Amino acid sequence: MGFEESALARLRRYREEADRSLAARRGIEEAARRFSGRLFAGLEHTAALARAAGFGAEAERVTGLLVLRAEAAAGTGEARVTFALVPGTAAETEEDLMHEELSRYTLVPSGYSGGVLGWSEAAGAEPCQVFAVYGDGVWKTRGLFVAKARGRVGDPDEVLNGFCLRILGRLVDLAALTGGAGRRWADGSYTLRDHLEGRAFPTTTRFPR
Repeated sequence: MGFEESALARLRRYREEADRSLAARRGIEEAARRFSGRLFAGLEHTAALARAAGFGAEAERVTGLLVLRAEAAAGTGEARVTFALVPGTAAETEEDLMHEELSRYTLVPSGYSGGVLGWSEAAGAEPCQVFAVYGDGVWKTRGLFVAKARGRVGDPDEVLNGFCLRILGRLVDLAALTGGAGRRWADGSYTLRDHLEGRAFPTTTRFPR
């Protein structure tokens, strides 16, 4: 076999492997998109129920984001969390978020996950809720609003809406400072200059475990 024939045979194998990899990644991305759509719809539904119960609650979708707000009473201040589907896939290495059948060394696309992240101003600049979504429909999460949970993209609406109710309930806790939720004084430098320049004293957001 000459060089050209050998090279073509090898490149065709590369083509087959690349096609399988791309198809797997597209499946993961689609699963993450489906999950984010169902999560956002569930949060919108539970926000409507919260309004019926007398809370100030809104879920607003803006350019690929969902902003969930809760207010215990008018003028008392609100708590909010913003969720977004992040583009792309990558191998998950966080123990709490890894698929049960995978290890931290599984880097092939079947070990990759898509992500939905949540941010809250009360928790600083970094994501405070992280969802990992896998191609087979499994999702896992950990963070401030839900310490640890898992499910499937195809779970019934009642199951996913119940999960969304947990998130909204935690947001109400944060807005009303009920159940021991709220901000705690934190370690860190805070000088007179910080105070005179209007900087806030360092705090952290926590919920009772």
